[in-house]
Amino acid sequence: MEPIKSIKVATQSPCPAFGGLRVLTRLEGFLPVLLGNHGCYYGLNFLAHFYAARKSIYAPLLNSIDFTDKNLQHNLMAALKQLIEEEKPEFVPVINLCVATTVGIDVDEMARQMPEIIPLRITGFGTRSHAEAKDVTLEGIFKKLKQNGDHKLREPKSIASIGEVFPSDSIAIEHLAEKLGLKYRAHVPSKDINDFRKALNVSTMACLHPFYTRSMRQFEEVGINHVTSAPVGAEGTYNWIKALAEKTDVDAQLAEKVAREERDAVQKILDGPLNLKGVKIVVAGYEGFEFSIARLLIEAGAKVTYVSTSIGKSPLCEPDITWLKEHGVQEIKFRKSAADDFVAIKKHQPDVSLAATDVAGMGKELGMVSVYFTNLIASRPMYLAHGAENVLELMHRLIATRPAVHNIRSFFQDFDMPRSLPVAEVDEHLCACCPGAKG
Repeated sequence: MEPIKSIKVATQSPCPAFGGLRVLTRLEGFLPVLLGNHGCYYGLNFLAHFYAARKSIYAPLLNSIDFTDKNLQHNLMAALKQLIEEEKPEFVPVINLCVATTVGIDVDEMARQMPEIIPLRITGFGTRSHAEAKDVTLEGIFKKLKQNGDHKLREPKSIASIGEVFPSDSIAIEHLAEKLGLKYRAHVPSKDINDFRKALNVSTMACLHPFYTRSMRQFEEVGINHVTSAPVGAEGTYNWIKALAEKTDVDAQLAEKVAREERDAVQKILDGPLNLKGVKIVVAGYEGFEFSIARLLIEAGAKVTYVSTSIGKSPLCEPDITWLKEHGVQEIKFRKSAADDFVAIKKHQPDVSLAATDVAGMGKELGMVSVYFTNLIASRPMYLAHGAENVLELMHRLIATRPAVHNIRSFFQDFDMPRSLPVAEVDEHLCACCPGAKG
């Protein structure tokens, strides 16, 4: 038998359909429907509403025995038809979960018979992370809009952006586009389906996060080109503006002028009192934008030795990956597991770890500053000068807590906590990173 290894399916994250629901429960005029085992609904419904879903999620009450009914497809279609007649939504995204997909429920046939339906298949065994489930969801939306002919009003020198960003970041990109003489038409995902329609009619798409591989193919099919990476850090901002200008035929002198101005504004922040020289950081996130965060930290002077993500490697990642390797990142892990991050924290012994909850918890046991990446880092501005200042101010606030973290852990130095690291390992780390911490 093969050795028992860490499970890689869905990379130890929630059911990936959660990612699709994050998008769908915010879209006005949408009525999301789940098809799966009744046991799946509770967790997905809870997670979606825990993260501020704006509407109810619909689902037929299906238990295991129901999936043996030869009339199930017919009955589901009748129920969906009735739901559409009663609720009159603009679109009904129907998500096939694991069991419904396995037994052969045909959501494509449902969509052929009912034009309101957007067929989606999001399974734990087929969609590897909740980030990529967002990509599957947007792909399905764009396909439906293209079938409806909503992609035939192409506007030259116009751009849109796609990614999970803080609202002020999309505003910053809009202002930047104006300086370049471009029209910024939309950011997706959003709550308005018309933003998706606008995105299908621009000349260039800015793909700010690298997991939107399926969605970018939808733009390529209608002749919309794209730029990757994001305006993060001084060098990253300069290169991104120049790439965007080249794709959109912006005057070269104007592009150079704007790129230099924005680069210099970021560099001023990086060279100021918020620089991170001498600070060692590990970045362990979920959706690929940890690459952008790592770039910013490195440009600010930090030593980033390890970066991990739950998404798979794709050409959309290449510019950032190449840059990170050239600037001293020793390990870049795709499709990571929690075990990978645990090992990295112990191996690299950073001053600060930006990671998942359980990994951040282990960092605290070792007496290091450790915070949850998504809630503390990913939920704030990070683009251009304002974003750099925001992120670096947070990092300095975190670094300022190091003495308190060391003191608290030293106080409990002689105790093996449940599920914790052995005292010897904690002692070794404390002595290495903060001599005299045992007091």
